[in-house]
Amino acid sequence: MKRNTLIILGLAIASILIIIFAKKSIDQSYNSELVIDTTKNIDPHMGHSEMQKNQETMPFYQGEVVSFEHGGGYTYIEVKEKTNLTFWIAVERAEVKKGDIIKFQKELVMHDFKSKSLNKTYDELMFASNLQYKVSDK
Repeated sequence: MKRNTLIILGLAIASILIIIFAKKSIDQSYNSELVIDTTKNIDPHMGHSEMQKNQETMPFYQGEVVSFEHGGGYTYIEVKEKTNLTFWIAVERAEVKKGDIIKFQKELVMHDFKSKSLNKTYDELMFASNLQYKVSDK
């Protein structure tokens, strides 16, 4: 009886250790692009030194302005990628024009984001920083 109890206890401890190490391994291998770190305060109005740090470490995205709307201190821009797919970004108010080629860095992606100032809900909205733009030859 004692031997059976020790075997069961040993198996239980081994199972718990396997679960702990498996979870840790899964957490480390999870695609961090899809995870929003809610512990990090992401402020679209961050200071210059923080923006400079982001600019040095984060990749830029690029596309063409298809349409845009201003609201609540932000400019909501519909961007067309090289693949002709479009998506929406929000940046601090910017004077962009349809046809502008823009570059920006992703800060945060929100799903089902409701803009109160525009009374509009975006299925997916990327908050972006470090907007750079130039008027295309169109």
